[in-house]
Amino acid sequence: MEFIVFGEDWGRHPSSSQHIIHQLQAQYPVTWINSIGLRQPKLKLRDLNRIIEKLTQRWRQPSPTTPSKSSESKVPLINAAPQHIIRPLVWPLAQHPLLQTVNRLSLKRQLPAKQQPRVIWAALPSAVDYLTICDSDIVIYYCGDDFSALAGVDHQATQAAEQRLLHRADLVFACSPTLQHKLQCLAPNANIQLLPHGVAVSQFATPQSPPDNIDLDTPSVGFYGSIDHWLDITLITKLATARPNLNFYLLGPVNCDIKTLKNHRNIHLLPAQPHHQLGRYLQHWSMAILPFTPCPQIEACNPLKLREYLAAGCPVISTHFPALQPYLSAVTVANNLQTWLQAIDHYSNWTSTERQQYRQATQQLVKDESWQCRAQHVLSQLQPLLLSAPHR
Repeated sequence: MEFIVFGEDWGRHPSSSQHIIHQLQAQYPVTWINSIGLRQPKLKLRDLNRIIEKLTQRWRQPSPTTPSKSSESKVPLINAAPQHIIRPLVWPLAQHPLLQTVNRLSLKRQLPAKQQPRVIWAALPSAVDYLTICDSDIVIYYCGDDFSALAGVDHQATQAAEQRLLHRADLVFACSPTLQHKLQCLAPNANIQLLPHGVAVSQFATPQSPPDNIDLDTPSVGFYGSIDHWLDITLITKLATARPNLNFYLLGPVNCDIKTLKNHRNIHLLPAQPHHQLGRYLQHWSMAILPFTPCPQIEACNPLKLREYLAAGCPVISTHFPALQPYLSAVTVANNLQTWLQAIDHYSNWTSTERQQYRQATQQLVKDESWQCRAQHVLSQLQPLLLSAPHR
């Protein structure tokens, strides 16, 4: 068995597909195809920069295990890269038949010769346009986002592609119950299963030394991930104002207006960190937060960081979203400023004994949710399909 993966650019951010594929590549050959896009480019600076970035990736062709100086170095690789990474030169979501044909011919030239029964792992709906050139035996659609709610996506074209992919896929995995229900409504006869995100349990549970850029003598509140429109910036600024004696650490790329955050001395904006370094922060913060703004994207999300917070034993305060349900015993849900402040004060005053007891409980809660377990579940669902598939 061999895998061809249609995903985001390898190393651009530590996605669930990358975690799962990292587990599978220890046993099976993997070809990873960098992002083929979810919208057509426009004459905007951001899009022009992305085109230049893609061209640079294509012609430099860096070593698969070495991040390039473009997107693949923005967040360092979470793990060793697949042996074969394809950096395609295609026009995203092409609508004209001629351009679609050119795209397929361009990518087909880069695909390796088929050696074993071939499984397609499509993490982007736009992959459906390339299935005819892949000589696949099994097609898996892995849905990790509500693409109809994502910003910067051609929603009409992406939803149409997703509909076609749902009817073509032999197996569909959804990362949250909300997404599973949505997809089942779109394709009632499809084989759609829930595959929640996993966590690198030992990585986050193993004690690590603190980083140099946090103050260990002051209670701290932390968050890592994209600083984006779905993060409640107003709430964070109110919390920092109300608790000036606490430090607030926000780690990650900034994709929204953060002027109000910069006005607070106790809010520290830090760059994205390598995935293997995140435990150094989590284990030494007083608490970690998930302050989301209610929106369709958050309703459907199942953030990787939730289980990572818990595996590190860091107390969690969060706004409510459906994927929290299995972890409510370990997460404090706050629905207004007062309850947020009460939770912050509570965790700020915890003793070392209370922290140790919490850590033991949360690590027990996620001990069977490793990425290894998730990958084994994928294989358990895949093997019967391969046995019954007419191999070409």
